[in-house]
Amino acid sequence: MRTLGLIGVGLLLALLQGSLYRLFDPLGRLVNDWFGVSAVRGSPSLVLPLVVYLGVHELSMPRGALISFALGYLIDVFSGAPLGLFTFVLVAVWWLSRVAGVRLTAQTKLTQMSLAFFFALIEAAIVLMLLAIFGADAHRPAELVGVVVPHAIVTALFAPFVFAVAARVHGAAGVSSSGGPP
Repeated sequence: MRTLGLIGVGLLLALLQGSLYRLFDPLGRLVNDWFGVSAVRGSPSLVLPLVVYLGVHELSMPRGALISFALGYLIDVFSGAPLGLFTFVLVAVWWLSRVAGVRLTAQTKLTQMSLAFFFALIEAAIVLMLLAIFGADAHRPAELVGVVVPHAIVTALFAPFVFAVAARVHGAAGVSSSGGPP
């Protein structure tokens, strides 16, 4: 039940993520017109903090990998990305966050935001490398480099919200935030 709950939350976050693009694109243009700063580009990845949360708090490796795989596949389907791109990337990010063993560091909002920022940079690097290697347009990754840091910053700003939602779903299934029984 917890697995379906987390996949459902991920589905809602993926849909919200797609809708936020429509808000952040005009906002970036407005800031560019007013201040001449084009740093506000891109939209947050709301699913990424959920995958980092799973890597940090989920004790079951098969469940964490399965949920990360399903969420990556949903992002591939909704974003129109090449099938398997975000599936691979989110499972890789889950695995890296699992290996990092940051269970105790994800307790405060500041550490949640810094983890989300760091893993958003890693996600972007993996996506850009895969697009450079396998993509049809060799210039596309060079064009997207300017969006990496603003995307990571906005993802970090939304991370505490996603961590709180994930903790509620994880806790509602009868598991405390440390991964053991309540």
